[in-house]
Amino acid sequence: MLDLKSTRRNFFKFLGLTAGTTLISQTSFAEHLDQTEIKKLTAEQKEFIILHEKWMDEFIEVIRVQKKDPQDVENNKKMAAITERAEGFKPQLQEFLKDGVFALVYKMSLERVSKEI
Repeated sequence: MLDLKSTRRNFFKFLGLTAGTTLISQTSFAEHLDQTEIKKLTAEQKEFIILHEKWMDEFIEVIRVQKKDPQDVENNKKMAAITERAEGFKPQLQEFLKDGVFALVYKMSLERVSKEI
């Protein structure tokens, strides 16, 4: 189990984040943020959030399987592929995080994944 936590911690370091994350849909954002903040996001930022949410849902599922069976070869391959895909969107995420509103929305979205994994 300690090894699994270390893997997750390294994964989040890889993303350049300090906490576990996911991006959640705008309807879920309403639970955490005032809608006026969400409306301040650009169309490109909103699109990124939606795509990244789908990616994080895949990540959560891989983690769930890994918790049950850390030796699952197919699941471990999926984890490697998911991690590789994250490298592709890391530059865009880093750029968006320079925007205070996006960073706030993104930070609030981190709570769901932190709770799930």
